[in-house]
Amino acid sequence: MRVAVVFHDFHLEGSLPRERVHLARGLVGEGVEVHCYTNPETRAVEPAGVEFHDVRPIRESDGRVGYGVECGSFAWKATRLLREHRARYDVIDVAGTSAWEHDVVRVQAVPAAMQRRWPELGGQNYRAARPRARVAHILHPAQGIARATQRLQFRPGHYSRAVAVAELVRADLERVHGVPSDRIDVLPPPIELPQRTSNGHSTARDRFGLGKDEQVLLFVGHDFERKGLGTAVEAMALVSPNAHLVVVGDGDAGAYRSAAEQAGVAGRVHFAGSTDSPESYYPEADLFVLPTRQDVWGTAVIEAMAAGVPVVTTEGAGAAGEITRTGAGIVVGDSSRTTLAGAITSLLENPTVRRQMGERGREVASRFSEAEHARVMHRIYAAVIDERTRGARS
Repeated sequence: MRVAVVFHDFHLEGSLPRERVHLARGLVGEGVEVHCYTNPETRAVEPAGVEFHDVRPIRESDGRVGYGVECGSFAWKATRLLREHRARYDVIDVAGTSAWEHDVVRVQAVPAAMQRRWPELGGQNYRAARPRARVAHILHPAQGIARATQRLQFRPGHYSRAVAVAELVRADLERVHGVPSDRIDVLPPPIELPQRTSNGHSTARDRFGLGKDEQVLLFVGHDFERKGLGTAVEAMALVSPNAHLVVVGDGDAGAYRSAAEQAGVAGRVHFAGSTDSPESYYPEADLFVLPTRQDVWGTAVIEAMAAGVPVVTTEGAGAAGEITRTGAGIVVGDSSRTTLAGAITSLLENPTVRRQMGERGREVASRFSEAEHARVMHRIYAAVIDERTRGARS
């Protein structure tokens, strides 16, 4: 089987590009011939057995318009190249809105639906959130381009299957684009399972000078505001002074450093920056904290479970259902600092409960592995090929 995998970025520093890396590596393990169409400027890893094809978008600037031009030109160029190469592949798998020549579309979110929900979720702290949401595709050209591209992707007869990361995305595809339910598979993103044994290496404690008696709360995410970092920082003033918050991710830390200073916890909030190996931080964490306002899935939640770290998150995380189902942590009903601090304190004060929650999470994490994800995708590709063959015979 020959498969083309398409996405603008190909590296390990964000959940979307990481998913493509995991998929490519897993498919190679399944014996699939894998071809990746990516922007070479964003390609930081090149797994063995994967052949790469360069798609160079137009890049004018890092601003909103420039980013929109970059996204749109990548999708346009990738589509042209894929049409030229179409006969080479059994299946073309496009992630997000990175092209509109495909058999399978991997859907992380439906932008039009996310935009409508934003005022009540991610936009809670914005003035005039509803008017802003209505014109978001104008204020942020990349959003408008994503919406237009997704309409092209889901024209009747132009796709075989959609793979949604969560049930919410399935429902959005049905409602917004009219995708039939029997054309949608729900498959959460894959993760890299951690090693069961420690190599003795310390990441957070050595870097930030934390003692063995100090407890580590871990936050992993790039979009600090939407992921609720502000609430996590505020909650630090209400929890044990032995607790330290380690923040892993790329974002503007200035406002949150100031918030920590104002709350009197600046010495207990540490910014680690971005990394291509966030999994190295989990083994040292006593608790994983993600008070997100709006997260279609939340891969970091599952990564924490796989590492045996109990989780405190909100109902805004799509993966919160896994926490509730397995008892691998606490899902709070609101994202206030008081509620969050109460949940954190209840677990920090009870190591036995933390250990039990961690064990429950680790038990179910294997079904989110790179290898299992690739096996499921391989079956989906085979079904696409079989349907095409039967159609050609009829």
